[in-house]
Amino acid sequence: MSIISRRGMLKGAASAVAISTVGSFAPARVRAAETITAVEWGGSYFDNIKKIAAKQSDIEVNWQLHAGGAMVIMPQIKARWPNPGIDLLAGWDPSWQIIAREGWAEPVTLEKVPNLADVPQKLLVKDSAGNVINIPRTISGLFWSYQADTAPFAITKVEDLLDSRLKGKICFPVPSLNSNLQMVTFALHKGGDERNMEAAWDFVKELARSGNIGRVANADTDITTSISSGETSVTFVAGNGAVQLTRNFPMKYLNKMDKETGFRTFVYHEGWCVLKGGNTDGAFKFANFAINPENNAEFNREVAGIPANVKSTVSEEIKPMAFSNEEMERSVYVPDWSYLSEQTNAWMKRWEQEVVPLL
Repeated sequence: MSIISRRGMLKGAASAVAISTVGSFAPARVRAAETITAVEWGGSYFDNIKKIAAKQSDIEVNWQLHAGGAMVIMPQIKARWPNPGIDLLAGWDPSWQIIAREGWAEPVTLEKVPNLADVPQKLLVKDSAGNVINIPRTISGLFWSYQADTAPFAITKVEDLLDSRLKGKICFPVPSLNSNLQMVTFALHKGGDERNMEAAWDFVKELARSGNIGRVANADTDITTSISSGETSVTFVAGNGAVQLTRNFPMKYLNKMDKETGFRTFVYHEGWCVLKGGNTDGAFKFANFAINPENNAEFNREVAGIPANVKSTVSEEIKPMAFSNEEMERSVYVPDWSYLSEQTNAWMKRWEQEVVPLL
């Protein structure tokens, strides 16, 4: 959550090591009552969850970072199971689908996470046995956006992405990032959906041949770096990433567009899962502390997300990410997250075989 070219690195993306150890935030001489290993996204997520963790001393956290999208780590967990070496895993809707199917999650209860009582029930994901398996912390969306002062013209429809004036100006995420919703956008516009993607593949190949893709992103940090450096102007981004960019640049959100334009928004939520077999008690204690009203508001204010805790305050700059019922109907699409979670490997393979040679 580097700016070197990804063209030569895509082949290794699917098999990359999913996590990198960055160590605990606590000084070595101070020992907490319990220690957990937690996997988190980088960037502002990592910076701000460390600030939350530093406000307590009961749980010491050995932090590790996702390398790429949240799906990249799943094969690593499967290979290590039943000893994944992870207590608390940051993820989002597609992550929960895989974890629920595999039975990796320690069931979440109000007794273990009392602050879950202040999280909307519709955000809770259950496994086949009816157990809640996730602890939500952030609500956001994924959508197309562009930097108004560096884009050569105002972008109003999907077909504009093929305009020759955008040569090298698009930062395009690989399919393992965002569950490939950037391409689902094209499928929906062409009359398909996540289960009928052929028109989307045709469109993205045309986009690759046009030369308009100036950067391929393997992680959210690639997107923010490319846009903020001025290398590219247009991208598909998570709402929190878009808001953070807006703090320094005049970003135009294409998140509340009419369906006819082809631009759609995909609302999602993210948070944690406690994996079985480790220090589950410590993981639950830390997650509960982190989603209390004050901490959940502070974290989301900094990462530009909507707090999952309904008692938390929502900052003014985040309000453009919230949708009315009318806006939801006009602009939002809710995909089949379970289906998306099953397609990552196949889509990445097809991307490498059919799209990368065209870049």
